[in-house]
Amino acid sequence: MSMPPRLTEVGPHERSDHSHLPEDARCYFWGEYTPYEHTKGLKWNFSATNRLISNFKKKLERKGQPDWQYKNQAVHEIALAFSQFWQWGDLHKHYHAALIPIPPSKARQDPTFDPRMLEMLNAMAIKTSIQLDIRDCLSLSGKYAASHESNDRPTPDELRAELSFDNSTGKPDIQPGVIFVFDDMLTTGAHYLAITQMLAKHFPGVPIIGNFIARRIVPNPFADLNDLDGL
Repeated sequence: MSMPPRLTEVGPHERSDHSHLPEDARCYFWGEYTPYEHTKGLKWNFSATNRLISNFKKKLERKGQPDWQYKNQAVHEIALAFSQFWQWGDLHKHYHAALIPIPPSKARQDPTFDPRMLEMLNAMAIKTSIQLDIRDCLSLSGKYAASHESNDRPTPDELRAELSFDNSTGKPDIQPGVIFVFDDMLTTGAHYLAITQMLAKHFPGVPIIGNFIARRIVPNPFADLNDLDGL
């Protein structure tokens, strides 16, 4: 059981699972994550993706504990994979790609704020040996809980109202030719839509490409019944 060898582009088949994802959004994902309630008790052991996401999202309260090493391993495993999925040298040279982490739900001043996506991008830059333009320019207020921790999910408009933009990070004097945004999970697409709408105001006309470690999938509850059709 291992992760796929390449990224998959979100197409018509996958897009219907992510209700807020725009039709023209260009997004890629690495693995498919199954929520714990659909894993028949296996949870993180259900798949390689579930295990990777579980380790990557390990809470800061575990820092210093024996299992913290698995979070660090996940950061570097993901960084290595994404360093190889794209031709970063060409993108940096010909398009000056800006890499932007989608921020976690917590406010930056919150002691549980986890900059895991930024840490992954910094590790990725080291692995590529390229001075990538990483811009940690977005923050959320912390008003809303993480998507995987609540069934009461905010709308893109509500999320956008809680976003702030800081143009002092990365290489702010250089206009990027393309923007790559990175997040751990594609669920409804609400965060992606809010983020890209915010970025479009500051970088009008610049193409934005979404990169996700995984997309959430929910198994078909009638799959077992469909198997009976041939009986």
